[in-house]
Amino acid sequence: MNSKKLFLTSSGLSADMKKKFFDIIGKCPEDVKVLYIPTAGIETDGAREGFAVCFQELSSMGIRYENILVYNLELILSKDYQRTYSTCVTDPYMLTRLLTIEELQSFDAVVVSGGDAAVLCREMIRTGFDRTIEKAINNGLVYVGISAGSMYAAGNLDDGLNIINNPIIPHWNGTKIIELPDFGETIKIVDDQAVYVEDDCISLI
Repeated sequence: MNSKKLFLTSSGLSADMKKKFFDIIGKCPEDVKVLYIPTAGIETDGAREGFAVCFQELSSMGIRYENILVYNLELILSKDYQRTYSTCVTDPYMLTRLLTIEELQSFDAVVVSGGDAAVLCREMIRTGFDRTIEKAINNGLVYVGISAGSMYAAGNLDDGLNIINNPIIPHWNGTKIIELPDFGETIKIVDDQAVYVEDDCISLI
């Protein structure tokens, strides 16, 4: 049986996290397939800057560009919308429609970028991708959240994934924590930290 595995990071994977990431996936970097969701960061230029950083990081990890699919939820039709003039398109390309569980599980990991967690949550719900990604995570798809992507998976939003009950505050500029707070309390992580979730166990890395 597959287990849930999530890296809820502040600003991406550190060197130690990258090693753990590849150990979990069990593939050579050049064979890893990543679904990249930029939706949280498309409404401001400051957030859009993160795209280049994220792609550079994935490339520096040895992941090939051709193995990264950029999947922007804002391009996907709403889950209850009935197509009108595009009904002639009998096999819509995956970037224009909701991915199936089977398609999502052809990827080794999903990377959900930073930006505005509320925007991300809105688009997840509007498209119905929230339920799809939740099932895929439960089936073993590795989830890497960056900032807003971490907040969406944690306990920050009523309509988020709520994989853990604790809200996460990324980019914390106070004292670096060395142990997790109590159940349900806010976890404040600096930029080289992450919360690692494996099934019902959570830890700091």
